[in-house]
Amino acid sequence: MNKKRFLSIVIFAGLLFSCFAKKSKAADIAYPKSIVALSPSAAEILFTVGAGDQVSAVSEFTDFPEAAKSKPVVGGFDGKTLSIETIMSFRPDLVYLTEGMHNFLIATLESNGIAYYISKGDSIASVEQEILDVGKLTGHDKEAKKVVDGMEKKLKKVAASAKKSAPVKVYYEVWNAPYMSVGTNSFINDVIVKAGGENIFGDLTDAYPMVSEESIIAREPAVILIPSSSGQAASSVALRNGWADIPAVKGGKVFVVDDNVYTRPGPRIADVVLELAELLK
Repeated sequence: MNKKRFLSIVIFAGLLFSCFAKKSKAADIAYPKSIVALSPSAAEILFTVGAGDQVSAVSEFTDFPEAAKSKPVVGGFDGKTLSIETIMSFRPDLVYLTEGMHNFLIATLESNGIAYYISKGDSIASVEQEILDVGKLTGHDKEAKKVVDGMEKKLKKVAASAKKSAPVKVYYEVWNAPYMSVGTNSFINDVIVKAGGENIFGDLTDAYPMVSEESIIAREPAVILIPSSSGQAASSVALRNGWADIPAVKGGKVFVVDDNVYTRPGPRIADVVLELAELLK
């Protein structure tokens, strides 16, 4: 578990213990009543485990589930449009952060005695652990376990099928001006591997490395995934210089995928693995 995330859990656990020490029954423990979720995935996890009513505010681009869209928005989740004043206006007793993106808020939250949870979300396993953590912190541990059990059931189904064939070489395009893909330390790399694929840039350590067009062509992906947010059609890839002979293009295995779901480290990622496994066949 990420060290900072662990410390944040310890801080929150200490607050819960403090409340418990003043009361005689575990049922009286005061779980957070005002949570500010600073990423779409954080909000999705909270609502999925049954803590939606405890959410006071969310970040921009929070669009799932439908109920989350009605919550007040504190700003963009990338941190550039966030302000501690706006967050504090909701009087949160828990702020749900993302590692790296929201670290600048930690000192202020600690000085004000506000508990926080830091999401890392760099693998499917870490997402499952995060769901369990959040379930415990919000008083919905049983619901969280049910969610994770459901995810594991889907993942095991894919794993059993993937063992029957060799990994399929996959190129996931994050951006094309310049070209950017996913490395071994990215969340998407784990999704590709779990679906029975082999990330052609899995040998790169950067989570989202810039890559050359020549290297993409040379690595001969059998499947190409293009994000829907790029606005490109699958057919446009064949028009790129030198791309027509790539196995994925020749075989008609270029797919436009919903990157809003594919790149979100939340409960639906098991469904993404199932969908991608079908595309790789």
